[in-house]
Amino acid sequence: MLKSPSEAAVAACLSLLLEVSGNPKAGNVDREHDFKDLRFEHFLASAAGAFPAFLEVAEKKRIGDGVLMAVKESTKWHKAENVHFGAFLLLIPLVASWDAGDMIKIAEGARKRLKKTGYEDSLSVLKAFRLSNARVVEADELNLKDEETEKEIVQKGINLYDWMKMAPEENLIARELVDGYRISLGGAEFILNYENAEEAVVELYYYLLSKYPDPLIIAKMGREYAEKVTEWAKKAKTDDERRKLDEKLLKENANPGTIADLTASSIYLALAEGWRI
Repeated sequence: MLKSPSEAAVAACLSLLLEVSGNPKAGNVDREHDFKDLRFEHFLASAAGAFPAFLEVAEKKRIGDGVLMAVKESTKWHKAENVHFGAFLLLIPLVASWDAGDMIKIAEGARKRLKKTGYEDSLSVLKAFRLSNARVVEADELNLKDEETEKEIVQKGINLYDWMKMAPEENLIARELVDGYRISLGGAEFILNYENAEEAVVELYYYLLSKYPDPLIIAKMGREYAEKVTEWAKKAKTDDERRKLDEKLLKENANPGTIADLTASSIYLALAEGWRI
C-alpha cells in the first residue's frame, strides 16, 4: 500500500517509466524505436518532470488543475508535443485517491472524485489537451477540438465525469474514468502474477492490445484496421512474432498510444497494491 503523498507521486512517475521501458511494444516508442517527433528520452523527461504535479495532486486532491499542471511541468523538460496527456488523465484521479485503501478502493475513490469535480476541472483539462495537441476520437458533443466547447462547458456547468460520459464508446480513457477503471484493475491483477518487471509490462501490453481496439488507431486509420491489430496481437506470442508486428505497425504509422496509457494506469494500481520490481 502507498503510505504518503510522496510515495503516490513516485508510483505515478515509475508507472510511466516502466511502461515506456517495456520492449518490444508493437507500434509504440520503446528503448529500440523512436518516432520522428517523439523519442524514448521524451518519455523519460515527461515522466520525471511530472513529479511536482503528482505530488501536489496527492496532497491537495485537485484533478483538473492536476492534469494541467502535469502537462505544464513535464513540458519544461522536453520539446515534444503530446507525450503523456492520456496517461495523465488516467493517473491524476488515481493519485488524488492514493489513500483510499487497496487498488479497488483507489479506483472507486477516483471515480467518486471525478463525480464531484466542477466545470472548472473540465476547463483545465481542455486547456491541457490543447497544450498537448493530442489526437483523440472525434466526439459529437463537446468535441475537444471545437472552439465552442469551452463556452458550452461554462454555460451548462459540465464537470469532468459528465463530460467523459459524452465521449464516443471507442474512447477507452473516458470509459475508464466513468466505469471506475475496469480495464486498469484487470491489468493490475494481470501484473501481480509477474515478478520480472519488463516481462510483466510487455505481456500486459499485448494482453490489452489483443482485447481492445485502440482509439488513436481508430482516429487515424479506422475501426476495421484497429480490429485487425487486435487479431494480430492475439497471434503474436513469441518475441520474434512480436518484433515483426512491431515493425509492421511502425511501418504503417499505427501507434496504439491509448493501450500504452492503460498499461501505465494498470502499473500504478499494481504498485499501489504492493507490487515491486
